[in-house]
Amino acid sequence: MFWKLVKYGITSVRKWYLGIYGIAILLSIPLGLMLQKLTVTFEHIHKEPSLLFMAFFTLIVIATIVVWGTIYIATIVLIIKRFATSVFGREGYLTNTLPVSAHQLILSKLLAAFILDTISSLVVLASIGIIAAFNLDIKDILLTTSYFGQILKEMGALYLFIPSTILGKISGILFYYLCISIGNLFNTNKVRMGFVAYFAIQAILFFIGFFFGIGAAFTGNATNTVINNSSYIFSLVQSLVLIAASYFGTYYIMTKRLNLD
Repeated sequence: MFWKLVKYGITSVRKWYLGIYGIAILLSIPLGLMLQKLTVTFEHIHKEPSLLFMAFFTLIVIATIVVWGTIYIATIVLIIKRFATSVFGREGYLTNTLPVSAHQLILSKLLAAFILDTISSLVVLASIGIIAAFNLDIKDILLTTSYFGQILKEMGALYLFIPSTILGKISGILFYYLCISIGNLFNTNKVRMGFVAYFAIQAILFFIGFFFGIGAAFTGNATNTVINNSSYIFSLVQSLVLIAASYFGTYYIMTKRLNLD
């Protein structure tokens, strides 16, 4: 049943996502070609491109950025909407009578949301990569890769960067779930109270992170690596604490304070 819930969470929005993903990839091809032509025109031919070309190029750039933004925003909205409607909305009467525990419900929705969020990020990165492929040769790619590797080394390398990114995604999703759950404790203005909970907790986390960040900066070894490593470690700890608090907070409300529409 657990994997059926995960599969349903992904397939229920599959067609919409496939469409927007396809648009993102398709737009990146003409944008990459036009950017290549624009670069050649400026650097080698030393000629101003036509007004029609620039108008079309601007249109493609705007459309691509809009699609990237749509993927990002829609992913968040769908993660929130699917959890809110299936657990606390009218669908909740069916969802909460399924032969699965609250733990399985939360984890299945978390896994489905994480997969969708990860795929969305990879599609945007692939779209950027296609654009870059038309405008970079092998030498430039190797140089960029080497430079990126050096940046990662300065930032704390992959052993901190990847776990921090993964845990950050998981904590973000579970935090949405917690705020939705808190909002549904109220009989009226549930959506508004969910937003209030989100911004109130975010403000608290911001001030905690701000003060700890200053502490890390003053107690570090005055090297970027130490300071960034300290920041990553703090981020990992913060994510783990937020994951535990959000998960068990959501679980408690679902099992002890469930308030369906």
